[in-house]
Amino acid sequence: MELTPAAPLSDARVTLRQWRETDVSFYARAVADPEVRRWTTEPPDLTEEDARRAISRHLAEGRNVSLAITDAATGALAGNITMVSDDWSAGIAEAMYWLDARWRGRRFSSAALRLLCDWGFRALGLRRVELVIDRDNVPSLRAAVAAGFRPAGTAPARKAGGQEMVRYALESP
Repeated sequence: MELTPAAPLSDARVTLRQWRETDVSFYARAVADPEVRRWTTEPPDLTEEDARRAISRHLAEGRNVSLAITDAATGALAGNITMVSDDWSAGIAEAMYWLDARWRGRRFSSAALRLLCDWGFRALGLRRVELVIDRDNVPSLRAAVAAGFRPAGTAPARKAGGQEMVRYALESP
């Protein structure tokens, strides 16, 4: 199973494309943002070399789908979206995403989620895509609902000392 779109995924708002070696500085800088660190499991002290290794791993492994979110009009980097599964043949995956501070509040997350999920349903035969979100991450909860996700229970905390998370799901049409 090919876990990478053959071509970039795009709508009028965002384009999802493969990460490139030239994206390293953006990735490292964006992950250093306290809001990204607050809501994700990205390492708090990620260096450009760490970002380079992460991007190389995304390109080489092919086990997960990890794409750069870019502005469809300008190509400017806006964030990251990833889809993972312990067993792709089960038809269930989890999506995760973050946006650089300059791109928040523009509905890029919900547009990116719709693009990635539509591709996952069509190309990977997924039946369900889930999100696990910190219940205090209101912008992410809003993006999930705007992308068509619905509440689907709870999930354990992802960080030591963290609180129980909420699970949202989108079923294949």
